[in-house]
Amino acid sequence: MPARSISVIVGILLVVQLGGMAFANFFSVMDRLMGLRWLFPVGLRPRVRWSLPFFFVIWMASLLAQTLVYSGLGIIPSLTSDDADSLRAILTITFCNALFLILIPLLTGPGLKPGLERLGLTGPHLQYQVVTGLRMAWLVSPYIYMINLIANLVFENQSHAVMKMLDSGLSSATIALSTVTAVVLAPFVEEMLFRGLLLGALVRKSSIVQARHRAWLVRLSNVACSMLFAILHISAWPSPIGIFFLSLALGKLYISTGRLWPCVVAHAAFNLTGILGMIAAVLMKQADTLALILP
Repeated sequence: MPARSISVIVGILLVVQLGGMAFANFFSVMDRLMGLRWLFPVGLRPRVRWSLPFFFVIWMASLLAQTLVYSGLGIIPSLTSDDADSLRAILTITFCNALFLILIPLLTGPGLKPGLERLGLTGPHLQYQVVTGLRMAWLVSPYIYMINLIANLVFENQSHAVMKMLDSGLSSATIALSTVTAVVLAPFVEEMLFRGLLLGALVRKSSIVQARHRAWLVRLSNVACSMLFAILHISAWPSPIGIFFLSLALGKLYISTGRLWPCVVAHAAFNLTGILGMIAAVLMKQADTLALILP
C-alpha cells in the first residue's frame, strides 16, 4: 500500500479517536453535573473457579511458550539478524496470544462456550458493553498519554518492540501484524488473564471481610493487579507508568459492570490510538529523511 494511502487512513482514524476523546470527556462532565451514572452492573458477574492458581499456571505457561517459540524462530535465517529481532519478538507474541486466546476459555469451561460465559465474554446487553468500553477508553486516553509524555521527558525512553519493527520496515504486512497483535489478540488475552482471572479472584476473595470494609479491599485488589500488569510491560519503560493508570481504569470497568467485554473494547481502543501514533511517527520520519535526500 502506498505511503500516501496509509497516511490518509491513519489520519482519518486518528481524527475519529481524537473526536471520541473530546466527546467522551464532554459527556462525562455533563453526566457529573446532572448526577447521571453511566457505569452500572450488566447481568451476573462471571464465576471462574480456581481462577487465582489458574492465573499463575497460565502465566508461567505463556512465558514458557514465548521462550520456546522465540528460540524456534531463531532457526529461520531471515530472523536471526539484529534488525529482525523486533519482528521475531512480535511474531512470538502474536503466535502465543493466538494460542492462549483459545486455550484459556477451553480450560476455564471446560469447553469454549462455557469458558467464555464464565470469563464474562458473553451478553447480556452487548451493545451497551461495547459503547461503555469505547467511552472509558476515550475518557482516560488523553490523561494517560499526557502521563506518558511527562514520563518520557523525565526518563530515557526505551522503544516498544512494535515501534522498532515498524521503524525497521513499514509495510502493509508489518502494519497488519502490529494491528492484529496490539488491537485484537493482546486485549483479549491480557483481559482474560488480569481482569477475568486475577482481579476476578481477588474481588471474590474480598467477600470474606465485612461489607463496610470490602470496598477498600476491592480497590486495593485493583491496585495490586494494575501494578503487576504494569511491571510485565517494564521492557518498554517508561510506558508502564501510564499502563498502570490504564489498568486501574480497566479494573474499574470490570468491577462496575461485572463483565469482560467493556475491558477488552477499552483496551483495544487505547492500543489502536498507540499503533496509529507509531505509524504516523514512522511516516513523518520517512518524510523528513526523503526531504533531506531530495534536492
